[in-house]
Amino acid sequence: MAFSLFGVLDMVTDSLLMSLLVPITILCAGGGLPYVIERRRRRSIEKALPEVLETISTTLGAGLGLQQAFTDMAQHRTDLVGKLLRDAVGKSKATSFDAALSDFALRTRSPMVQRAMNLLQTANANESPLQQVTFSMSIEYDRLVRLQDKRHDELIGSAILMQVLMCVLLPAVIGMMYGLFAPATSGIPMTDIHNSVMAYFGFSAAFGVLAGAVMIGRPMSSSLWWVAPWALLGQFTYMATYLSAGQMM
Repeated sequence: MAFSLFGVLDMVTDSLLMSLLVPITILCAGGGLPYVIERRRRRSIEKALPEVLETISTTLGAGLGLQQAFTDMAQHRTDLVGKLLRDAVGKSKATSFDAALSDFALRTRSPMVQRAMNLLQTANANESPLQQVTFSMSIEYDRLVRLQDKRHDELIGSAILMQVLMCVLLPAVIGMMYGLFAPATSGIPMTDIHNSVMAYFGFSAAFGVLAGAVMIGRPMSSSLWWVAPWALLGQFTYMATYLSAGQMM
């Protein structure tokens, strides 16, 4: 048999590092998923921001006020932005429009949207021409969102490729090499070598995750959760290929 699952499980239990990484990986996966969900939520709101500003500019051009523009959008939008706007409009009846607008910006949890709403409130307080201001803002934020998407699309492939090379391909090559020339049946003491190699894969996984986060502009705090899963994948790949190659001899 070219591959023994029980053999791999035995090696996992024999390795203190892998035995610790299995529960840590489960915990880290649970801790990292909320960041992924939150990032997708925030990006969906940010991508809708240029359209929101353009709609405000069009409504203001029709002779309506800023509050009426937000009220109309809240009634017609069916996405997450529309839901947040409806909540803000509902609160404006009990407080003030500025307070409701600030609450809307905070609930988006997006620095980009918060800056845009800040600029809008400042322009409104200074009695600036809001139609021209919102139209210019829609163009600038549309350009910013497109640039962010372009950067992400160009670099995400390189970041994933780096992770695959360091945590899948390299462990497979090293495991195959050791399995062919020093299999478990040869009697060669490999315990210290296994421990050293698996520790190396842990450090390489951490480097790959953090370097990929820097490349695509993601915060380190959310990326650190994925170090343990990638490290475990690299170590598991190494052990699996080591056993498989050893059984070929």
